[in-house]
Amino acid sequence: MRSLFRKAKKTGKQEYALIYVLFGAGLSLQEVLHLERSHSVVEPQQHILQINYGAERQVPINQWVMGFRYGSTSTNPLTQWLKSRKDELAAIFINDASTAITEAELQNIWQELTADLLTPQGENPQIFQAQQTWCVEMLMKGIELEDLSILSGMDIKQLEKYAQRARNKSALEAAARLDQKKTPKN
Repeated sequence: MRSLFRKAKKTGKQEYALIYVLFGAGLSLQEVLHLERSHSVVEPQQHILQINYGAERQVPINQWVMGFRYGSTSTNPLTQWLKSRKDELAAIFINDASTAITEAELQNIWQELTADLLTPQGENPQIFQAQQTWCVEMLMKGIELEDLSILSGMDIKQLEKYAQRARNKSALEAAARLDQKKTPKN
């Protein structure tokens, strides 16, 4: 997914911010479409998004996404996008007509950015997989299911499949680490 971030950065500030929000905050497509500037709250220790669509909640945007750091709380792809804008529109993500981006436009951006990428199953990545990736990553970092439920707006039953994926991934990583250790010769 590192290549997705690089491609988004080369494409434009809005595209880079979009990928950052999807993978750094684990939002659904609909939640992204309803984000407004006032929902982006930069505090000294964290950057928070106020989600007012669906399950209302606050979600921190992770600075570290899939092992790579994307700026700081005050200087990251989202803050850079917002600072670069010269308009007064409320929506965070906008189209060429200076209105809030539509679902079709967001899907089009996603498809353009992921056209040359394949999942391990040999398919093009889907936008909802960014939220799944965020959930698994948060679980691998040690968040409890109850806390992830609060942040994600999903119920624990929905999150259990991600907890299983996180356990599988952790087991694979543990096995790989063991394989790297030198064992004494008999």
